[in-house]
Amino acid sequence: MSEFSASYHLKAKDREQAVKLIKDAGHQGFVFNETNGWVTFLIKGQVFDLSESVIQCNPGLLIHYIYAEDHGWEFRVFEKDRNVFEYTCDWSDEIHIEKNRFDLDVIKEMISSQGHETSNLKEIFDMHEPDFEHPPAYQLAEKIGLIHYEWLSADYINSDDELEERELILVE
Repeated sequence: MSEFSASYHLKAKDREQAVKLIKDAGHQGFVFNETNGWVTFLIKGQVFDLSESVIQCNPGLLIHYIYAEDHGWEFRVFEKDRNVFEYTCDWSDEIHIEKNRFDLDVIKEMISSQGHETSNLKEIFDMHEPDFEHPPAYQLAEKIGLIHYEWLSADYINSDDELEERELILVE
């Protein structure tokens, strides 16, 4: 089975900010505890579609992360409702990269705030063949301090036991 992950990551000090964002946007979902200044949350429904209502209600810095192991990855950054970074890499047939809003300073700032090195950053975004052992999407997530991103979408949450095990709260 291939991985299909889709998640949001809000720069926040506690998860109540993400709970409020989900409710204000009119969604249901799941929220992790804050880690490294990020609160990861998942939206129920069309998990791979970017929710315009989430973007419109966004109070600060927000990442939308998608990784589809056999197909590619996407990484978008929003400051409130403004898209400040957008990158897509598809390798379903052959590698196709789109850098619609590509300001590496946005990414460098997030990496530096975690105390990580920003060298070799361009290599993450300029791949020539898929790297399934060390996916560029994983490399970037780790550099910016995300903990929750692998095998992660609302579709993967199946039981109350899993909620408890992952320390997730359900937002309805």
